[in-house]
Amino acid sequence: MAENRYDLIVIGGGPGGYVAAIRAAQLGMTTAVMEKEHLGGTCLNVGCIPTKTLFQSAEVANTVRESARYGIGSALTGVDFPAVMRRKDGVVKQLVNGVGYLLKKNKVDFLPGEAKLLSASEVKLGGKVYRTRNILIATGSSNAAPPIPGLKGERVIDSTQLLALKTLPKSMVIIGGGVIGCEFASILAAFGCKITVVEMLPHLLGGMDRSLADAVARQFTDAGIQVELGAMVKSVCDQGMEQAVVFEKNGAEGTVSAEYVLVSTGRKANSAGLGCEELGIRMERGFIQVDSHMRTSVPGIYAAGDITGQGMLAHTASEGGVVAVENMAGIDRELRLNAVPKVVFVDKEVASVGMTREEAERAGMDVVTGTFSLAGNGKSLAMGKNQGFVTVVADREHHAILGLHMMGPCASELVALGTQMIASELLLEDVECAIYPHPAVAEAIREACLDALGRVVHA
Repeated sequence: MAENRYDLIVIGGGPGGYVAAIRAAQLGMTTAVMEKEHLGGTCLNVGCIPTKTLFQSAEVANTVRESARYGIGSALTGVDFPAVMRRKDGVVKQLVNGVGYLLKKNKVDFLPGEAKLLSASEVKLGGKVYRTRNILIATGSSNAAPPIPGLKGERVIDSTQLLALKTLPKSMVIIGGGVIGCEFASILAAFGCKITVVEMLPHLLGGMDRSLADAVARQFTDAGIQVELGAMVKSVCDQGMEQAVVFEKNGAEGTVSAEYVLVSTGRKANSAGLGCEELGIRMERGFIQVDSHMRTSVPGIYAAGDITGQGMLAHTASEGGVVAVENMAGIDRELRLNAVPKVVFVDKEVASVGMTREEAERAGMDVVTGTFSLAGNGKSLAMGKNQGFVTVVADREHHAILGLHMMGPCASELVALGTQMIASELLLEDVECAIYPHPAVAEAIREACLDALGRVVHA
């Protein structure tokens, strides 16, 4: 290989970038990954992994609180927040080191620094120009703050800053009731922090099945989390020891105060300074536009992950990166977005894949649904976690499964069944003829399918 020359240069070392680089190496491409911060990107360093590590600690805290229900004598004497954060840091470090090992194992060069596009075949980094046959842009996204007066200050933070806190806040107002806001609300409440969620929409978790969003709101109420829906934040005021969040709801003004304010209102594309506009890459609001093969408007340049605005999830980024690389290698692949699972890690997990009933009906489909309550599921009852349900959405004529939505224990794992069902174009009858283990929470998925067929057994 000539010096500074590659078959592929990947800009961004997150889930979209490093997975694509490894797949490229498997296909025989000489590959380099350029990353200006940390391998693993947002997901491993300040996103999915640290948050879910904290979620596990929160789950342990809740289990100890409820131990008497299971006939076990115990008591939660406190939360050692610094120890919780050290454990989180340890998990992150192990996984980031693992990514470095995988790149080395697959003979992918890691080039730290900030990349700049010069052409469809040249990338500048650290004063050097690297030449390549193909470029994959996978630079991800970062926290976006809305234009609300007062959003600057030590105690007005985003999710990245929250994950770096040394002490547990006594109270917090969370602006934004999407996935990030809801997950942190659940985690911090379990640690003993007083939480208020302020959301401008009339429901939490915009874009997810409405029954799941409503169920999460009920969870929060039961957990002592104050939820203000349909509330438009007007300003944040520093009052010294506390921050006051002023909002308008139903035509009236309200105020809620807390030690900290978390802003979790969305993400923006990390495209500034890359040189995309100079090369004529088609953009929209900072996001790179791609086709189903992950090709940009400039031949030889591909993009995947959050930078494209598609899915905005780590697993979507990884799959998009693989699709891009395989197309570079002459393998005709398209990114299919009809079966992308979404999970919200709150006390009672919620997960969703495919279409909701409302989405299917708006698309002109005649659908049938089936629902099964976990109150009738033996394993959930034995676990003491039977407050949940599974809903399946299917095409009425052919019974093709279009969506699966659930709340309850193991939802983050079981949604993979729904993902496979939709991706494999299974019918309700295909699930009916499969034998599921008993007792298992997964039985609720089969029962929901049976309900859609009009022959549910345990309800």
